[in-house]
Amino acid sequence: MKAAGDFSAAVAAYWEDPQTKSIIDRNLHELEMQAVCRYLQPLDRLIDLGCGDGAATVRYAEKVKECMGVERSEHLRKRAEENAGRSGRSNINIVAGDILAPAEDWGRYDAAVTQRLLINLVSREDQQQGICNIHRLLKPGGRYIMIENTNDGFGALNDMRAAAGLDPIGQHWHNRFFDYEELTAFMKGKFQLLHFQDFGLYYFLTRVYVPMFAEFTGYGAQAVKDPIFELSDAQARRLYEQLRERFEIKGCRALGPIQVFVFRREGGELDGE
Repeated sequence: MKAAGDFSAAVAAYWEDPQTKSIIDRNLHELEMQAVCRYLQPLDRLIDLGCGDGAATVRYAEKVKECMGVERSEHLRKRAEENAGRSGRSNINIVAGDILAPAEDWGRYDAAVTQRLLINLVSREDQQQGICNIHRLLKPGGRYIMIENTNDGFGALNDMRAAAGLDPIGQHWHNRFFDYEELTAFMKGKFQLLHFQDFGLYYFLTRVYVPMFAEFTGYGAQAVKDPIFELSDAQARRLYEQLRERFEIKGCRALGPIQVFVFRREGGELDGE
């Protein structure tokens, strides 16, 4: 128990460090935000759980009636408040909170978003508790837009890199990826899967093809990459936006660690009623 507590404290300290970067691939982050926006509606009350610096929250607020950004890290929450203030939008509220102990606004929200939040929880039990809390926060029929990582897609990417003669990409120390089958089995009775999407074409171009000719090492703030990636990543994003529905990568369910799951909350009654 103490070891788990120490690990949790280390993760919390990591996110309070101003040098920490959640994702350095701006083009991939843009694709994530585009995916979320496709499933937001003008009259939605949206909760963005683990909103980080609020850049995505501001983007989502443009699509909905009301947007609540929840962030545990004091450092990131301050940045989110600044970004929300600069946006000039009156429908954003940034608050302190934890997915494992949310304010009991059960059944208030039409939509919920997590972007690489659950993978930063320290155990599978915490991840499942987080999902149950999202279920309680949503109205019956509400949408949960889940952008998280799976071992399946991560392994498929490293298999393809191995075939190209590239070293595997390592999993960061504080991440706990999902297993697709285990996740979807846990969701049964709570959520119906409406849509599943990966970023396979983008991952193939940026993590397999270009690295055959250019070097990218490190992670986050310590990453070092050849200048060509600034151009090639942007062009890979453009190709993904235009051609993703025309490409199928056979032999795997998804290519690349990050995937989009869009769920509908099942159940006519709220937990606890």
